[in-house]
Amino acid sequence: MRKPNGYGSIKKLSGNRRRPFVFVVTKDGKQKSMGYFCSQVEAEIYAADYNKKNNKILHGYETTFNELFFRWLPFYIDKHQPSKSTINSYHNSYRHCLPIHEMPLKKIKYCHLQDIIDTVKRKGLSYSTCKKIRSTLSLMFKYALMMEYVDKNYVMLLNLGKNKQKRPHKPFTRQKINKLWANLNILEGVDTVLILIYTGMRIGELLNLTKDNIYMRQKYIKITKSKTKSGLRAIPIHDKIFPLIYNRMNIPGKYLISDNTENPYNYSKYRALWNRIMQQINAKHTTHDCRHTCATLLDNAEVNYNAKRRILGHACSDVTNGVYTHKDIR
Repeated sequence: MRKPNGYGSIKKLSGNRRRPFVFVVTKDGKQKSMGYFCSQVEAEIYAADYNKKNNKILHGYETTFNELFFRWLPFYIDKHQPSKSTINSYHNSYRHCLPIHEMPLKKIKYCHLQDIIDTVKRKGLSYSTCKKIRSTLSLMFKYALMMEYVDKNYVMLLNLGKNKQKRPHKPFTRQKINKLWANLNILEGVDTVLILIYTGMRIGELLNLTKDNIYMRQKYIKITKSKTKSGLRAIPIHDKIFPLIYNRMNIPGKYLISDNTENPYNYSKYRALWNRIMQQINAKHTTHDCRHTCATLLDNAEVNYNAKRRILGHACSDVTNGVYTHKDIR
């Protein structure tokens, strides 16, 4: 569905501008700029407010799904401070909902929402993608109920089907870990794989890790940027990887993991490095397999539940363990 006639449009201007988004309306046959904005979110909210206040053509205009998203997202960011990757996942989920973007919220029924999930599944996208879409819809419609835009929420009725993993995660075997140690001084970046295995960090946490969050004397790493709130934690530095981190700390640059020009790796650049290492040791692993390996090693060492949870950055639903049990870094 398209916006009504007379609604106006949002354009992104070329060049390096502080406010690249402009909202324009047509008056007397000419387009007039009504405001410039730093983000599309700000422009969409302004456009909705402008039309409700000034445009008689839109008498009886109802809040649309599109408007809900651009009102909910700033509210949610301000209240919960999610990570950049989480915000990006909300935008990706929003794009999958294109067929209902311009639908008034009160006309969106269960069948419309379920059709979005079914379409994503027909395209062959993952179960995880469906879960992210449902999660985004759930947060949006809870906000819509709170703001009294709707009086019903169909999201929790959505059926995602069964989770059929295309490639289940599996830990590194002891033989593969030994191969990594054997190639430590031969292959570039092998130390980063071992650091992931012996800390349980997510790849995003490692790539964003700055040297001022590593405490060599106390032998722990402080995670200040993570996917979840539980991910903000302190991780002890294992004796085996202490020399690896020590060497990285003595390389110039702000970030622990950086290239020869002292610039941090982004995910795509690191993935190329990862693929070369996996090819050399004849393994087919993803970066997330390192967390599974860490969890397995901790379990084999009979580490107690609460310590494992704290190291891996997992949430805990058990009040006794999650609230009243405390573990220091030692």
